[in-house]
Amino acid sequence: MFNLPYIPTSAELVDRALREGSREARAKRATKGPREIRIRKSEEARVKVIGRIIKAELRAIIRNFPSYEQLPEFYQRLLDIRIEKDRYKKSLGAVQWCINGIERIEGEALRKIRTSGDAKFSREFMGRSSSMLRQISDELNELIEIKETLREFPDIEEMPTLVIAGYPNVGKSTFMYNLTGSRVKIASYPFTTQRILIGHREIKHQRYQIIDSPGLLDRSMEKRNRIELQAILAISELADAILFLIDPTQEIEPQIHLLKEIKKSFKIPVTVAINKKDIANAETLEELRRRLKLPSTGVISARNRGECEAIFEEIMG
Repeated sequence: MFNLPYIPTSAELVDRALREGSREARAKRATKGPREIRIRKSEEARVKVIGRIIKAELRAIIRNFPSYEQLPEFYQRLLDIRIEKDRYKKSLGAVQWCINGIERIEGEALRKIRTSGDAKFSREFMGRSSSMLRQISDELNELIEIKETLREFPDIEEMPTLVIAGYPNVGKSTFMYNLTGSRVKIASYPFTTQRILIGHREIKHQRYQIIDSPGLLDRSMEKRNRIELQAILAISELADAILFLIDPTQEIEPQIHLLKEIKKSFKIPVTVAINKKDIANAETLEELRRRLKLPSTGVISARNRGECEAIFEEIMG
């Protein structure tokens, strides 16, 4: 959803800038005219090219990475969870510091070269600009990592939204896949879904947004990890309705306690469904269905597309 630029390492940027600067300087020296003038013009050209390349690359980063303050609140909170605001701002601030510094020392070098014609001032500029880039090397590496995280941010749309919630490995991703056809990672171990995933479904010309949220454990908010906090964010900020899936093959009590906490914490309609009827013990299923006071349609297999569609239409239709 973000138009993020290629981010070079500091070494890559130094090498490219110095190489292009040398090429331009050689071209200027090869022209006709007095030697002193050719040297002065070649060193001016070297400094200008180096400065232009470095500033252009760094400005592209500042221009294309979104400003934290201008992000919608949902994305601010997601960024806080996935990246941390201070880390993000520090990295971009270091890039802006380097742009300002290069601009300043470039102007100083050009004035000295024009006055004296001495090539030592362009060498001095190369050394100082290389040093500045090395000083932000860690921040550029951070931004390379941050870029990959930002690319995973979901593209949220304004439309009726169902969030699928529950313990890890209860079948949320399977339900999402069979309902929407969206490609999601499905595996038999907990926390397979580590970020918010989006799918869509249309009923009677109305388009709906379905969110596969990361699994939640039955524990206090301060003990939740970053994966779980994304699920809490999806529920609190995006959900018009919640489908809470229960897995009867896992321990039941923590799941029911989590269900109660979600109902208590969020004033959002919650529909409960017991999943894995195709593999769970029939007596266990019936006992749990009665305990939760669910109709027979509340016991499903997320592998059955028809059952996924039926319960979705019951909730959102």
